[in-house]
Amino acid sequence: MIRKKRKRKSSFTLMIIPHDSSNPRTHKINKTIMIIIAVFLIGIITGSAILYKISSNKLTRVKHLEVLEEVTEQQKAQLKELENLRKKIKELEEVEKKLKQILGIKGSIPLPKKVTAVPLNLKTYEDLETFNTQRQILEMKAILEEKEEALAYIEKEINRRKSILAVTPSRWPTFGFITSGYGWRIHPIFRRGDFHEGIDIVSFWGAPVYATADGFVTFAGWKSGYGKTIEISHGRGISTLYAHLSVIRVNSGRYVKKGQIIGLVGSTGTSKGPHLHYEVRRNGIAVNPIPYLNVDLIKIGRLK
Repeated sequence: MIRKKRKRKSSFTLMIIPHDSSNPRTHKINKTIMIIIAVFLIGIITGSAILYKISSNKLTRVKHLEVLEEVTEQQKAQLKELENLRKKIKELEEVEKKLKQILGIKGSIPLPKKVTAVPLNLKTYEDLETFNTQRQILEMKAILEEKEEALAYIEKEINRRKSILAVTPSRWPTFGFITSGYGWRIHPIFRRGDFHEGIDIVSFWGAPVYATADGFVTFAGWKSGYGKTIEISHGRGISTLYAHLSVIRVNSGRYVKKGQIIGLVGSTGTSKGPHLHYEVRRNGIAVNPIPYLNVDLIKIGRLK
């Protein structure tokens, strides 16, 4: 006996049961249509996921490009700052070199070491190159600060030497040439051994005599052997004497400046002709005036 195969159902029955007292309703839905709807819904979900991933990747790429652009601009600014710092340091080094030559300073200038901790965290920078550039900038700033301190030291030293130079005999007291130097000699008039405590500068009668440094006139008048004489105290135990003058143009107690005319060359006192007898004294003891005739900012630090 041959049994007949049951035919598979090709549809689904959908029953809708209302909440009220009305009768339930049924709807038959073809199985093929259900499959098509399911495939469609799966396609929509899958497509949406793919589109979301693509848009997310694009957004990430855009953000990455924005970050790269920001880093590039930051690096450009860093490199510009770094170049400006290098240029400034080079300029300061040239100025420092010239000033050190003027002052006769050799080698590096000793400066107090300042150790300052600079917070620099790699995590705060987008990449290693930006971090390294920033580190170089900080190093250059530290070097620049040291150079500025060195120049400040040099400026202070120049001002110090200028103030000392102003009250230190540091120029010729008159025009002419030296005929008798400092030390033992045969006196030109008495013809015997004599210690000459200054130098004699031969010049013409009436030639101007200049103060060789700032100071107070402590004596202005006649002095035995010296004739008309001027003495000036410059402080720090240093004084100068100008003798055999024909005219005295300052009074005792007056403050005079370096280069000011204080008298005129003559031949008063024990003298054989117009000349200036010039002395430099330290703590009342006559020293050789020759080293004081051409003193500048370099030589001022070498005078004993």
